Amino acid sequence: MRVKNKRQVKSRKFLTGFTLIELLVVIAVIGLLATVVTVSVNSARKKARDVKKISDLKQIQTALQLFYDKNQRMPNNYNPCCGACEDTYYNQSMQEIVNDGFLTSIPRSPGNGSYCYYNYGAGNQIGAILVTTLENYSGTTGLAGSCRPWAPNANWCSQSNNNYHCFCTPY
Repeated sequence: MRVKNKRQVKSRKFLTGFTLIELLVVIAVIGLLATVVTVSVNSARKKARDVKKISDLKQIQTALQLFYDKNQRMPNNYNPCCGACEDTYYNQSMQEIVNDGFLTSIPRSPGNGSYCYYNYGAGNQIGAILVTTLENYSGTTGLAGSCRPWAPNANWCSQSNNNYHCFCTPY
């Protein structure tokens, strides 16, 4: 098409771009997608931390059994009334296992919660207990009911309304 004169070209106005409503709709859709992705990623992170916690507890349990085979005792419970949850007492107990070469370092819980170690002493049917809190699980896990038989209401491993994960290591 040939243009007849310059005046004809200048009089035609072609509007380009987006309206305000179109931009708001696109921004809302992008925001919604970002929210869905963030929630999914956070859920995946929680699951990954839970898997790491369970794996760590299994490694600690194996190290406890190897420690017992070598020393005929579990690591000392430096806080006999209560046990230890990633504090000075926990460090002292786990350091015994590290010193014997069954762990390379003192395990630390990723994310929320901590690793707890309880040792009820030789000759006790309960033995040593490892406990952690899972972020993405609610229910009974581990060896339910085997850790604290004298106090069924206080046995965090056998309650169905919690997210504790326990490993019992009897002597």
